[in-house]
Amino acid sequence: MRRRAIVIPIIAVVAVCALAGGAAIAWSANAGGDDGIRAGAPLRQETTPTPTPTVDPFPDEPLTPDTRYVALGDSFAAGMGAGDETGRCVSSPKSYPDVFAEESGVDLIANASCSGATTSDLLKRQLIALDDRTDLVTLSIGGNDLGVADIASDCAAGKAIPCRNELSSALSLLNVLPDRLDAVYTAVAKAAPNARIVVTGYALMYDASDPNAPDFGLAAAINAATVGLNEVIRTAVDEQRAKGVPMMFLGVNFDGHGIGNKTPWVNTTGFAAFHPTAAGYREYASALIRTLGKAQ
Repeated sequence: MRRRAIVIPIIAVVAVCALAGGAAIAWSANAGGDDGIRAGAPLRQETTPTPTPTVDPFPDEPLTPDTRYVALGDSFAAGMGAGDETGRCVSSPKSYPDVFAEESGVDLIANASCSGATTSDLLKRQLIALDDRTDLVTLSIGGNDLGVADIASDCAAGKAIPCRNELSSALSLLNVLPDRLDAVYTAVAKAAPNARIVVTGYALMYDASDPNAPDFGLAAAINAATVGLNEVIRTAVDEQRAKGVPMMFLGVNFDGHGIGNKTPWVNTTGFAAFHPTAAGYREYASALIRTLGKAQ
């Protein structure tokens, strides 16, 4: 089964961290020792390539000031951690949808994203923002289905019991995520039948290319899990593209600005720990502009 083959390496990574117990959650250079997984290292995957359509379904069309843009998703789309957050959804005017709209010149009709949103939340509460007039959709979702925010904060804080419990819960959910993503992507495409859809990935929190960045159990596990999550998302997007849906996956790179670097684009403390800073969200917006261009 292709989807299960993608998830198995992540299960192994999280299991290593969980079995390590206190060693994996100690916040020191000696924690966890060498578990054989370096932060940011690619995971070996045995997958059957998803067939791509003969004609790319994602049209290369210029943006205009009349491009009607809607953003959906979780805290990474709401801008949690960027500063000046307000409301129940902890939304920031410095979120990547806001910055992208301002710098590209498109018309941001709505940012319906909400911090803490899961795939189920998006289906229940955010689709109303879409209609057949929507031209562009960005989407960031999936992490909260695995409880990654709680995993990161509790493991980093050394809360052994919650850390192990959340890791165990994530193990049971990894295999159902592809189906949940498929349901979301199908619903978004149906609700916005004339829109291009860009699914953004989750940037790595730690930068293995920086010699000063931490490289121990927790950092390796979080990075490896993020890589795997992105691959699950990318594969789900590829399956939609193979069906002719105008959808693409957009990875975002924080190389040189991860945790442990001199100028990190990641919050390391507080309520927004392990979320991008305003600079990190600007990189998300820049990646969108590099891909889609600016309004003409």
